[in-house]
Amino acid sequence: MSRIGRALRRFLVRVYLHGLLLILLAGASVFLVLELMARPAMDQRLYGMVTWVVDQAALSAGDPARLEREIAAVRDRLDIQLSLYDTRGALIATNVHPPLPPLPAEEAARLEPGVTLPIEPLHRHAVAFVVGGRHVGHAITGHVMPAPSPTPAVVAFLAVLLVFAVGSIPLARSVARPIERLRAVTQAFGAGRLEERSAIARQDEIGDLARSFDEMADRLVVLRRAEKELLANVSHELRTPLSRIRVALDLASEGDPERVRGYLGEIAEDLGELERLVGDVLTAARLDLAIAPGGLPRLERAPMDLGALVEGAATRFRTRSPERQLALVVDLDRPASLTADRALLRRAIDNLLDNAQKYSDPDAPVRLCARVESGAAVIEVEDRGAGIPEEDLPNLFRPFFRGDRSRTRATGGVGLGLVLARRIVEAHGGRLEIESRVGEGTTARIALPAEAGEGA
Repeated sequence: MSRIGRALRRFLVRVYLHGLLLILLAGASVFLVLELMARPAMDQRLYGMVTWVVDQAALSAGDPARLEREIAAVRDRLDIQLSLYDTRGALIATNVHPPLPPLPAEEAARLEPGVTLPIEPLHRHAVAFVVGGRHVGHAITGHVMPAPSPTPAVVAFLAVLLVFAVGSIPLARSVARPIERLRAVTQAFGAGRLEERSAIARQDEIGDLARSFDEMADRLVVLRRAEKELLANVSHELRTPLSRIRVALDLASEGDPERVRGYLGEIAEDLGELERLVGDVLTAARLDLAIAPGGLPRLERAPMDLGALVEGAATRFRTRSPERQLALVVDLDRPASLTADRALLRRAIDNLLDNAQKYSDPDAPVRLCARVESGAAVIEVEDRGAGIPEEDLPNLFRPFFRGDRSRTRATGGVGLGLVLARRIVEAHGGRLEIESRVGEGTTARIALPAEAGEGA
């Protein structure tokens, strides 16, 4: 038998036993209700009927023949057995043979008129036999109970079991098969077959579970592909400066001092590029851990003044690019402070300013603005460059993505600036948004938690 067949059989047995248990509990509940509520009501009704039968028999006590006919009719019409006894215990009349046994003398003497005395466990009753207001004896009554046949009950029980067994099969199949499919797909996915999907289209909880698994699998595939792309891009970016360093060393080995000094300068530049690339990759990895729940790295947070932060960024930008125009706008009614890792936040703003400088015309000004908006510290970097095509916007935060593919490494970088900036901002509990229109320019907006007060 296949694994699916065994799982289906086990689940069917569980469903069947659970349903059988429910049937037994329901039957027990009905029995208890009948015992606690219906039977007392039936007994009370039977008491009244017994009293009425005895009263009718008393009306015919003076005519033995009529009395016999009356009590015979009671048995035939009402299925009630009746035996009448005098005060000495002698039989007066009966409609059943052998007669129902009388009460013992001491119990019969204590029997009061109008009181029905049940005789357990025989389901019989004793009633005082009163004729013309005189206590002349007692009556013993019993209900005719045919001997029960177990066959109908057994047949009914077997029918219930059969119907429930047949009805349980579709339920078990509808639940066990998709669960077994999910189990098989999970094992295949864990074994490396990342293309496996459950493809279960159901509009219930199992369908929701299957769709969640398929969506998770799609996201994992995307992450796996991004990891491979990151490794390939890092390898490519490392290979280029390493190749230039090797060529420069080979040329320097020719021994010309003047040329050696020139090659040493190129080697130093390439080594600096390698250091920046490795540093960017390591910082991105560190921030990924800091953003993830339970991340181990800790940010070196300290209070800082928002205005001083952007003024420092403007000063550094003007020092690095004195030929570029930078408009600084600090729109603060009062000092605003935020708690952040100073070095990382400076790096994020510097990356945005470098992008604005690289991707806009040399004579186009760059605008740096700071303000407080809805309880958040907002920092904007705006350029009047060529803008970013709409189809490139979703890819801006992919590692090593270059929006303008015509840019060289000298002008376009390696494609980690925006990635780092966004991860730095998110590690501080903020968000980074990019708005751009082709031919009009690009605006990068940072929003961080802030509080009004004295700057640090």
